[in-house]
Formats: sequence, structure tokens, C-alpha cells
Amino acid sequence: MFIPYREQNHGSFDEEWNPHSQVNDWWYVTGYLQRTDRPDSLYSYQFTVINPRRFGKNIWSLDTAFSDMRTGEHFFKRKLRLPGKQTGVLNEAVHFLPYGLLEKNPNEMVLTTRTKELELNLNLNPGKGAFWHGDNGILVMGLKDDSRQRTVYYSYTNMPTTGSVRFVDNAGNKQEFSVTGKSWFDRQWGPFRLGDSDSYWEWFSIRFFDDEEVMLFAFPQTSYYDGTFIGKDGKTRRIENYKYTCHTLKKKGKILFSWGWDIVLPGVKEENYRISPMNDGQYNNGYCEVMAMVTNMDGTEVGYCFAELLPGIRQQGKKFGLINLALDR
Repeated sequence: MFIPYREQNHGSFDEEWNPHSQVNDWWYVTGYLQRTDRPDSLYSYQFTVINPRRFGKNIWSLDTAFSDMRTGEHFFKRKLRLPGKQTGVLNEAVHFLPYGLLEKNPNEMVLTTRTKELELNLNLNPGKGAFWHGDNGILVMGLKDDSRQRTVYYSYTNMPTTGSVRFVDNAGNKQEFSVTGKSWFDRQWGPFRLGDSDSYWEWFSIRFFDDEEVMLFAFPQTSYYDGTFIGKDGKTRRIENYKYTCHTLKKKGKILFSWGWDIVLPGVKEENYRISPMNDGQYNNGYCEVMAMVTNMDGTEVGYCFAELLPGIRQQGKKFGLINLALDR
């Protein structure tokens, strides 16, 4: 099941699908959905399988989340497991049974979740395909002088999505409906230290309505930024000179996160954009995830953005580590 970790000489997207020996791995899907019978509806979802290397062992973690962006209802569940028959990667399928399954087929990915509160049955078309980030897939995790603080990283940034959803709302009512939407899949792995707060990031995946995308990977505490622009034609451009400022700080528990951002992307599309969270976000036992609206300087809505924010980056004085990312329960 495990394959050797390679950095400068890494393999293709397909060759690097399986987990790697002695490093951290994750398979991460975020997307937005609409009911086929209600075009005014809007939902966000997350599916993340993490295989972190902690204390000399690999522990498998599954995070699933689903939010109704119109009502504010939110569902989140985390499951943890040691390696076993129902957990791992087999025949190009990421297993965390019976709760989650991500299958990679020649023409699509199939994502399935099963809990008492939520079921997702989604088909993800590859769209424009996969793209490497950074220097042929290699990204610095904030600390340029530390050779181990590296990750190899690619994404399918524009995946037309269809399927069905069943969930139980806050009133206990069961809802079932068909959906269409767009998903973004990240595959990332590397030997970086999950417990090093200097390598914690603020990540943005901007999904423009015109089928172009931007990934921004920022480490404000070390002033290291990297990113990728993906055009409609599938051509990519690395972005390292972008700037962003946060509007305010939002406290979740004892931790402050940046909240709302103005972004300047020199030479990319309209260059200046505002990213505004559409709800309170989800604080998932150590990190914050939020879906946001992207507007240009005229106030026109031009896309959606998913932001992933790690703790401690915006803290004054005492720093918080990555609290219980994969070891909370």
C-alpha cells in the first residue's frame, strides 16, 4: 500500500496516489452544490482523509463536513483509526469504511460518505485535469532553509460534480435531493512537521465562475507565499508576488483567525479581489474552514473561495499549536 517518498524525482499524478512511507499524506475534497430542483439553494462540503506521521506511527483520520449556506446549518464529524483492513488505499480507492470512500476511476472520482446524519453520493468529473503547484509540485512549508519542511502537491481544481445528498437537519427532518456543482481535489504529501507552528498556513482556493482558478498557499508568520493560476485553457502560472490583507480577526475558542481578505494578484485577471466569508465557518478541532464569496472592485460576484486557516498564525503573544488535528478523539 505504501510507496517511497520522492521529491525532486516524484512520479506522475497516478503514480503518487497511494500513501508514502514515513511522511504525512492527505486526500482533500471541497466543493459547492445546488439542488437540481432549487437553483437558489447552496451547500458546501468537505471530505478529508489524513494519514499523518505522529510519534513514529501512521494514524488515519477522516473529516466530513456539510453546510447549508442559506440556513447556516452545519454538520461535522471526525473519525480516527489505526491502520487496518477497512482503512487505507486499495485498488486506487481511499478507504475509511464504513464512513467514507473515495474511488479513482479512469474517467471520474466517486465520493461516498455514510453517517447517521449525512450521506453523500457524488461523481466528480476530472474537468481540466490535474495540475502541479510550486516548482513542479514541490512547495516550501514556510521554512525555506529547512529541507524537510517540504510538500509535494497537485490539484484537480475544476471538477463538475453530480450526485445525491441525504442529511438530517437540526429539526430532525430527513432531506434527500439530487445535486450539481463543482469540486476541488487536493493530493498532498511530505515530511514536514505537523507540530511546527512556523509551518502553519492560510490557504485559499478561488473558483471563478468563468472556469479559471487560483490556489494561494500563504505562511504569514514567515512571509513565504506561493500560488498557482489555472486558466480556462489548462495552462498554469506560478504566483509568488501576490499580497493579501485581512479585514479583521475572528475568535474561535481561544484562537484568533484572520477573517475576510483583500487580495492583489499582479498580472492575474482583474488583479484586485475581495474575499468575504458567507457564514461563521467551521472550527474543526484545530483548524477553521470557511466558504466565501469573491467579488471584484466593482462589487460584482465573480466566484467562490474556500479558505483553510490554521491556528496561531494571527495570535499575539502566546502561540497555539495545531491543536489535536488528528489526535483529538
